[in-house]
Amino acid sequence: AAIACVQSGDSDVMLARMRLNGCRPTLAWFTTATWGWATDNADTIPFFLGGGQWHENFVYSDKYFETGKAVLEYGKEKFGYMGSYDHVVSYAMPMLIVELLTSFFKIADSPNVTDTLVNRYEEIRRSLTNINAHTIFGPVSFNEYQRNDGRAAAGMQWVQKGNATAFQLGCISPLDQADVPIVIPSPSSLPCPPGSHLDQKLVEGDPAILADKCTLCPAGTFALYENTNLQCQQCPEGSISLEGAKYCVTTKDNLTSVGLQVLGIIFVVISWSSTIGYMVWLYLKRKDPVVKMSQPESLFLLCVGAIISTSTIIPLTLAEAAPGESTRGASAACRSIPFLYSLGWVLMYTSLTAKSWRLFKVARNAELARRVKISVNEIYVMVAVVLLVDVSILIAWVVVAPLQYIRTNVSTTLNEATGVMTVETAGSCQGSPNDVSMWAFLGPIIIIHVASMIVTNVILFKVKGISDRYQEQKYVALASIYICELLLLGLPILIAVQESGEARYIVIAGVIFLTDTGVLALIFLPKVRYAKVGLPEGLTVTESIGIKRTNVKSQAGRGSDYPVSAVEEIRRRASMTVNRSVLSSQSEGPAVIPSPVASVISVASAGEENVDEIEESDYDDFQDAKSTCSTNCSNV
Repeated sequence: AAIACVQSGDSDVMLARMRLNGCRPTLAWFTTATWGWATDNADTIPFFLGGGQWHENFVYSDKYFETGKAVLEYGKEKFGYMGSYDHVVSYAMPMLIVELLTSFFKIADSPNVTDTLVNRYEEIRRSLTNINAHTIFGPVSFNEYQRNDGRAAAGMQWVQKGNATAFQLGCISPLDQADVPIVIPSPSSLPCPPGSHLDQKLVEGDPAILADKCTLCPAGTFALYENTNLQCQQCPEGSISLEGAKYCVTTKDNLTSVGLQVLGIIFVVISWSSTIGYMVWLYLKRKDPVVKMSQPESLFLLCVGAIISTSTIIPLTLAEAAPGESTRGASAACRSIPFLYSLGWVLMYTSLTAKSWRLFKVARNAELARRVKISVNEIYVMVAVVLLVDVSILIAWVVVAPLQYIRTNVSTTLNEATGVMTVETAGSCQGSPNDVSMWAFLGPIIIIHVASMIVTNVILFKVKGISDRYQEQKYVALASIYICELLLLGLPILIAVQESGEARYIVIAGVIFLTDTGVLALIFLPKVRYAKVGLPEGLTVTESIGIKRTNVKSQAGRGSDYPVSAVEEIRRRASMTVNRSVLSSQSEGPAVIPSPVASVISVASAGEENVDEIEESDYDDFQDAKSTCSTNCSNV
């Protein structure tokens, strides 16, 4: 603190020395702070303290004036100039003497004023010690040392009043007359707030020695706490700051790295390549019984569905935008994701459903020895109906509550050791901010997908008696379990890493890739193996199917139904009939094939035609089967 009773010239010398020494005093009380020196040094006096006997903001009054300032204004009006503190004192002193004399003489009935003033002057003067008067100057009373202690002296400080930028001499005491609060310690002596530092140039060169000596941290630096440092800390590498920063900022945008995006495209290439490979194999093996019995049209639709489903990874890769970038393209990619994945899934599973239904219908009619023909168009209609429902839901979703790419703040963490604040954001495809939840559309789509999976497995279970060469009950069941396992593992992980763009991307892309490639592998690889190995030795295509007949009675004397394949029944009955014919010819002459043989062949032919309907062949295998009796039974 600097307290000085000095003249104007002394004030200048003291302040120059204090600046040179880098002083930042808590306060400065100068007698000159309320003199004309203060007015002449307006850039020096901010926050200076001073004192006096009166302040223009005093609101003391008497019977003539409301305030001392009113006395000054009257004097200006009367005499043409504005008085000062001395003018108010000059008015107050006579008024005080008048009040003293009035109180002294009021107790006398017939006072002799002239005699009293001449002969009792000392008595009058001493009576001042007992006076307690209220004047325009304030309360007046004298203590035992003949000092006026009616009120405290007028304490003053140069401060900014209200929103004013200029400094004014405010009253800080007496407290009942103060119009501004006292400012101690001075801004110069305080530590600099966060985001600033002590400026040595201001300390040494600023005329206002008590004013703030702090300056904002330049860009690229920071000050986390209050300080008296002469410079701010440099931001660590990889972080930035603006002027006046309390800390440096680094952002974590959770964007998918280029490496992961390349991995996603590799997933697409692998899946597409394998799918196209399966389609080429289908074409090359189109006449193979394994392919023909497996209905290549349905398998082709399965491959197309896998390609569409895997294509979801492409918009998934494009569905992101860095902070500040336009989200228009990312939002469009978001809206295409459910379209591609849902349509691909539906096409894959409905083609399996239609294929399984066709196989079930043919197999069922073959068991009943009835001929049935199911065209490929019926399969296409079944697939188209489910696709139409799915597309309708997806279109309604886009129209009512389209997905949008929205980036939100995930967390904000401050490392006090380094002064770096990390602002983490994450962008994702979210529903539109309206009252319609995306689950109103996603729910029905999930129901369609799950229903397709269940129906397919149920139908295939009913034709499990057919050889694995020609139906996929076991493999579709494995594929369904495989998909469920992927979802059971993937969904919790996806929820756990929802705020990490890279983790979310690799989980979704991985599930799509593994689902599509896994399902195709489980469907096609067994067929590739069966086609490569060929038919078991000694069996025809028809015999390898393994369709069971329930309406054909065994004639071998077993006395009950004996399920055998259609061709086996032909061979067995024809053999029995021929043997009987041979025995009869030996004793009675030329053999005549009895009517039971014709009926057996007729029944078997019906069953064989059903088998041929599945194979879509021209009864070649049936003709081979009938050759069993051709040697000894030429007239059959």
